[in-house]
Amino acid sequence: MKYLFTLLFLLSFSALTHAQDFENPGDYMGFISKQQENVSKKFMSYTSASAHGKKEKKVEALRNKLLDEVQESRMNISGMPGYKTDKSYRDSAVSFMKLYYNVLNEDYSKIINMEEIAEQSYDAMEAYLMMEEKVSEKLNEGNERMKAAQTAFASKNNVKLINSQSELGDMMQQVHDMNLYHHQIYLIFFKPYKQEAYLLEAIEKNNITGIEQNKNSLLKYAQDGLTKLNSIKPFKGDNSIAAACKTMLNFYVKEVNDKMGTVSDFFLTKERFATIKKEFEKKSNPTKEEVDAYNKGVNDINKASNAYNQNNQTLNQQRTEALNNWNSAIKSFFDNHTPHYK
Repeated sequence: MKYLFTLLFLLSFSALTHAQDFENPGDYMGFISKQQENVSKKFMSYTSASAHGKKEKKVEALRNKLLDEVQESRMNISGMPGYKTDKSYRDSAVSFMKLYYNVLNEDYSKIINMEEIAEQSYDAMEAYLMMEEKVSEKLNEGNERMKAAQTAFASKNNVKLINSQSELGDMMQQVHDMNLYHHQIYLIFFKPYKQEAYLLEAIEKNNITGIEQNKNSLLKYAQDGLTKLNSIKPFKGDNSIAAACKTMLNFYVKEVNDKMGTVSDFFLTKERFATIKKEFEKKSNPTKEEVDAYNKGVNDINKASNAYNQNNQTLNQQRTEALNNWNSAIKSFFDNHTPHYK
C-alpha cells in the first residue's frame, strides 16, 4: 500500500511585482505564495517518485527534501514583518506550514506504524485507510483556513485574486481524488480477501465447522462487494481496478459455490474413513463383509483425495491469476493517474 499525502493550494492571484520590501500588498502575498509553491513542487516530486516505482532511498530522500522545504518556507514567512502592523495573514501561513510539517513528520510515522499491522484484519486495514483520510482532511481544513486568511488580506488591501487552480494544483487534486477512489475499491477487495485467508486456515487445520462458517461469510462478503462495485463510477473513465476487483470477487463466489463442496466432501470422507479404519484395526479376524467395507472406505478416501488435490490445484491457479491481475491493475492505475513531476 502506498499513501500519498495531499496538500492543495487552490487560490492564485494577480498583482504587480515590486522590489521585495513588502510595502506593496501584492508583493507581500507573492512572497508567501512563492513559499507555498516551493513546497508544492517538492511534494509533487516526492509523490511522483513514490507512485512511479523509484528506488526507496530516492523516495525517502525526496521526503526529507520536502520536510526541509517546509521548514525553510516556515522560517522565511515567520521572518516577514506584519503588513502595516497586521500579522494575521503571515501568522496563518506560518501555522499552516507548522501543521504541514507535523503531518509529514508525526502523522506520517503513525501511518507507517499502522501499515505494519493493517494486513492483519479488515478492521485494522479500515482504520489504516481512515487514518490516511483524516490526515488529508486535517490538511484540507488547514488549507481552508489559509485560503480564508488570504482572501481576507486581499479584500482588506484591494488585491484581486484569480480563483483558478494552477496546473500544479490540478496535479495535487488528482492525487487526492485518486487515493480516495483507490481506498473504496481496496476495502471492497480486502474484506473477502482476508475472509478467504481464514477459510484456507480452517482447511489447513481440518476444521469442518470453521470451513462451513468461513465459506458462508466469504460468499456474503464477495456478493456484497459485487453489489457495491456496480454503484462506483470509473475514475476519469478508467474502470481497471474495479474490473480487477470484480474478477477477484467472482473467483471467491465460484470458489464457494463450485469448489468448496469437494473440500467438504473430502474432510467428511476422511472423517468417516478414520472411524472405519480404527474399528477395522481392532479386529483380529475380520469377516469378508468387514474387509469389503474397509476396502470400499479406502477407495472412497482415495477418490476423495484425488478430487481434493485436483480441486486445490485448480483453485490455486485461478487464485494466482486473479491476484496477479489485481496487483498489476493497481500498479498500472497509480502509474497512469499519478502525474509525472520532476
